[in-house]
Amino acid sequence: MSGDLLVLREDLVDSLAGLDLNTYTHIPGRMALPGAFVMAGSPYIEQGQTFGERTVRFEVVLCTQQGDNASETPALDELIEGAQARLEAAGWQVEQISQPYTQSFNNAQGLVTAITVTTDVTFTQGV
Repeated sequence: MSGDLLVLREDLVDSLAGLDLNTYTHIPGRMALPGAFVMAGSPYIEQGQTFGERTVRFEVVLCTQQGDNASETPALDELIEGAQARLEAAGWQVEQISQPYTQSFNNAQGLVTAITVTTDVTFTQGV
């Protein structure tokens, strides 16, 4: 993959097409649910396997629509399964999927999980 960070975030969001999510390449000020946003992982950028290559890490945060636990849990399971399959098909390496937790968005509680993905890139800016 090429090394422009914005392009990488856009590629991540594009990979989630078909999941019926409101997607964001950034942490939104107000998020429409169900939704997903991309943020930097930790470590964000580190040395890759070969000279000049870097490993870039992102968190893809998935959020369900507000509901009771009996409906939110299977909804999040579906989002996780669909997102993982689409991300891997698009060439992203899925490192881990975090334990779900609740979070407030726009005065509504949603069930949330983060999928950690990586890709190897060679940055070419300034060359």
